Formats: sequence, structure tokens, C-alpha cells
Amino acid sequence: MKKWGESLVIALSMYSAIPMPRVEWREDNMRWSLGCLPVVGILTGGLLYGWSCLALWLHASPFFFAAVAVVLPLLVSGGLHMDGFLDATDAIFSRRDRDTKLQIMKDPHCGPFAVLSCAGLLLLECGAWSQLYALPALLPAACTAYTLSRSLTVAIGSRFPYTPSSTLGALFADRAAAGVRALSTVEITLSLLLALVAGYLPGGLPGTLVSVAAAGGTLLLFLWYRRMTKREFGGITGDLLGYFVELSQLVFLFILAAGGLIGSAWGTFATI
Repeated sequence: MKKWGESLVIALSMYSAIPMPRVEWREDNMRWSLGCLPVVGILTGGLLYGWSCLALWLHASPFFFAAVAVVLPLLVSGGLHMDGFLDATDAIFSRRDRDTKLQIMKDPHCGPFAVLSCAGLLLLECGAWSQLYALPALLPAACTAYTLSRSLTVAIGSRFPYTPSSTLGALFADRAAAGVRALSTVEITLSLLLALVAGYLPGGLPGTLVSVAAAGGTLLLFLWYRRMTKREFGGITGDLLGYFVELSQLVFLFILAAGGLIGSAWGTFATI
């Protein structure tokens, strides 16, 4: 039990900016730390749900709500995944050979592709949250995006091959407990169920269908990501994991918002 608690503390220390007590990093407590990553998603989703309730109660404007909703996950993660997203997009859009792309990801400087990708990501997320704010029945489902994205990331980190130059590969691929793979399957299943329940309770069957579409799109992204990383980089790295976290969250939110928009046009969802 102590080992699990230490693994959770290590995971929160690595993947979030939440202050945690000091724990010695050892072989035994590092083995399960990757599997604890979805806890950060649960905390992020909980904070977003709390903000959603507060914003609705205060009758905040859609843009103000969306701006805080976009920034809040970045504050919780300390910008860790966004940093990986920026490095990865610089490499991906450079259209160079594999070795050069890996070198670009290690470059601490921020290139133009990273800036453009960051602007596009944040703008689309802000738009999605603004639309979802007008459809309160879908806000609980939207908050589950952060748990699902990290559950899928556990599966990626424990199942996909790492590039030879990846320091994260030595940390997780060689040390992660074999049970993390099985744990990732359980976490993905529970995350999907959470998304469906969060869509059904306030939104009924239409909310469930929209949540299914958002979850399905995220799973398709997962399959595309596996092929892309193998083809373009020969494996995954820490930056590519961050890239997936950010992109999968956007895909879930965008599909949910688009589905809600279509549903509201048909009179399925009430708007505020």
C-alpha cells in the first residue's frame, strides 16, 4: 500500500504542478507511477466541473468561461504536456527526415510551427468550450476528456515502442511494471464509462450519443497516432506523449461541441 501511495505522489510530482511531499524515487515505486497518470486527469476534470458550476451560477460570459477553462488544465499540468506538443509539432511540420525530426524535438528553442500550432490548439479549445457553455447538459461529459486522454496515454507509454534516444523509454519501458499494461485497459474502460454516464445523466440519450461520438473520435486518433509515430519517428518520446495528451483533449472537446451544436439545431439540447 505504501508503494502505491509513493507511486501516486511521484506521478503527481511529474505530471502536475500540484505541490507534493518529497518521496525517494526507487525502482519499486517508479514501476507503477505511469499507471497513476489518470489521477491528474480526474483532478483536472473535477476542477473544470467546479468552474463550470460556478460560471453558470454567476452567469459568466461564454468567452470568459472558455478562457479560464482552457488555462486551468495548463496550470494543473504546469504546461508539461503543452511543452511536448510544441516540440512535437515543430518536428512533425518540418517535413524533414526522421533523425532531423528527433533532433528538432530536443531543441529547446520554439519554432514557428510550434507557435502556430499552439495558437490553433488554444483557439479551437476556446471555441469548443464557448459552445459547450451554451449547452450545460454536455459540460460534465466535456470534463471527462482529461481522464480519457491520460488513460490512453498510459496505454501508449506502456505498450508502444520508444525511440532509442528517448530518456523516457529507459524510465518507463524498462522499469514499468508489467501490470501497467493491464491497468491501462481497465483505466480506458472506466474512462469511457465515465464519459458515457456524464453524458447520459444530464443529457439523456442524445447526450450519450454525442459522448460516444467524442470518445470514438478520440479512439480513432489513438490508432492514427500509433501509425504516425512509428512511421515518422520510429517510436514515441516524452514530447510525443505530451502531443497526444493535448491533441486528444482537443478532439474530444471539438467533437462534443460539434455534436451538441447539431443537436441544439434540431432542438435536442436546450441552450442558455
